[in-house]
Amino acid sequence: MSSKVLIVDDEKLMRISLESQLKKEGYQVKSVDNAMDGLRLVKSEEYDVVVTDMRLGGMSGMDFLKEIKKFNAEIIVVIMTAYGTLEGAVLAIKEGAYDYVSKPFSTDELIIKLQRALLHKNTTAEVTRLRKEIQAEFEYYNIIGNSEAMKRVLENVKSVSGRDTTVLIQGESGTGKEKIAGAIHYHSTRRTCPFIRVSCAALNREILESELFGHEKGAFTGAVKTRRGRFELANTGSIFLDDVDDIPLDMQVKLLRVLQERTFERVGGEETLSADVRVVCATKKDLLGLVKEGRFREDLFYRLNVVPIHIPPLRERKEDISLLINYFLKKFVSQYEDALPDVSSEAMNAIVAYDWPGNVRELENVIEHAVAFSELKGISLETLPAYLRRTDVRTDLLSMDLSGRQTIHLQDVLTDVEKKLIQWAHQKTNGNQVKMAEILGIPRTTLRNRLIKLQGCSGEKDQ
Repeated sequence: MSSKVLIVDDEKLMRISLESQLKKEGYQVKSVDNAMDGLRLVKSEEYDVVVTDMRLGGMSGMDFLKEIKKFNAEIIVVIMTAYGTLEGAVLAIKEGAYDYVSKPFSTDELIIKLQRALLHKNTTAEVTRLRKEIQAEFEYYNIIGNSEAMKRVLENVKSVSGRDTTVLIQGESGTGKEKIAGAIHYHSTRRTCPFIRVSCAALNREILESELFGHEKGAFTGAVKTRRGRFELANTGSIFLDDVDDIPLDMQVKLLRVLQERTFERVGGEETLSADVRVVCATKKDLLGLVKEGRFREDLFYRLNVVPIHIPPLRERKEDISLLINYFLKKFVSQYEDALPDVSSEAMNAIVAYDWPGNVRELENVIEHAVAFSELKGISLETLPAYLRRTDVRTDLLSMDLSGRQTIHLQDVLTDVEKKLIQWAHQKTNGNQVKMAEILGIPRTTLRNRLIKLQGCSGEKDQ
C-alpha cells in the first residue's frame, strides 16, 4: 500500500504542484491551505507524513507541528520554509519534526527526504514491535507454575525486579534461568535500556575477557579495531551472565571489581570506563561447593549471592506439567486451528512418569514434536518421542487395585515390583549396572544377584 501524505501550504501553486508530482510518484496525497483543516484531516484519517509550511495563516507551522505530535507522535512531519533561519529549523526538529526543506526546492529533494522519513518510520515501528514481542516473552504470566516452589520464585522475582540488587539464579539446565533474568530486567526501571546476555560457558578465556570488557586495537593478534565489550553495551541496562561458574579464576577478579567499583578497562587499554549496569547471574552448579574446592572466589560468590533465586527441576514440581503442556500447545498449535488438541491419558501418564533431565526445555521440545505428529488425532502416546514411549508408565510401580481381593500372594507382588524397578533403572541408565545400583540405592553385588534371580535383564552393560 502506498504511503499517505498530507500537504499544508497556503501558496496555491506550490500546493497543487507538489500534490500532482507526489501522486505521480505513487503517493496518496491530499492538500489543504490552512493548519486547522490539516489538523482536522490528521485526526480523522491516517497519514504517514505531513509536509507543512512554517508560515501559515491562523495557526503557525510550529504550533501545527506541536498539535500533530500531541495527537500522534508517530506521524512524520517535514517542515517547508522560505523565511526560516537555521535556528528555526533546529527548533522545529527539537519539537518533533523529522526534517525540513528550504524554499525554493526541487521535488526530487523532497521525495528523497520523504523516502528517508518513511524508512525511518518503518524501522522505528519494527524496532518497537520487536521490543514489545521481547517484553511480552518475559512477562510474569510466562513464568508457569502453581506449585509452591514456583510461587516462591515468582514472588522473589516481583520483589527484586524494581531494585538494582545483584541476583544469582540457580537451577539445572533447561529450568528457565534466562526467562527469570529477562523478567527481572523487563520489570525494572531499566526496562527500556539494553538487556545483554552472555553465555560464559560458550567462550574460551581469551574470547570471554574481550566479550565482557572489550579490547583496544592491537591488543592481541586479530584485534584490528577497537571493540566495545558487553558491559559497555549494557550501560544503563542489565547484563545476564549465564554459567558464571565457568569464568576463570583470574578473570573473576575483574568481575569482582566491576561489582565493587563499577569500573573496568578494555583488554589492552588504559582508560578506566564506568559500568552503570545491573548484574544478573545464573549457574547450574553449587557455587558454594566450588568455593570450598578453591574453584570459585569466595568474595565474588558473596557479591553475586546478594539475592539468590532457586528454580526447582521439573521432576520436583510435576504438578506444573499440565499447565506447561497447555502453555506449549498454545505456542505450537497453528492459529488457524479451532481448539487445542486433547492429550490422551496414556500420553499424560508417560509425560508425568518421566524424570525430565532436560527440564522445561526438554518438555517444550517434546510437545513441539507431539504437535508436529498429532494431525487431527490429538496428543497420543504414539505422537511422543520414542524414548518416552519405551517407558512402562501404565500404572504407578507401587500402586495396585485391591478392591474385591480376598487374598494376595505377597512374594509374587514383591517380585513383580522388584522386576519393574530394575527395568526402570535399566531404561534410565541404558543398562549401566554401576548407575543402576546407584539410583536403586543397593550394592552392585546385590543388583547382580537380583538380575540373575529375575533372569530378565541379562544383557546389561557392565561398566
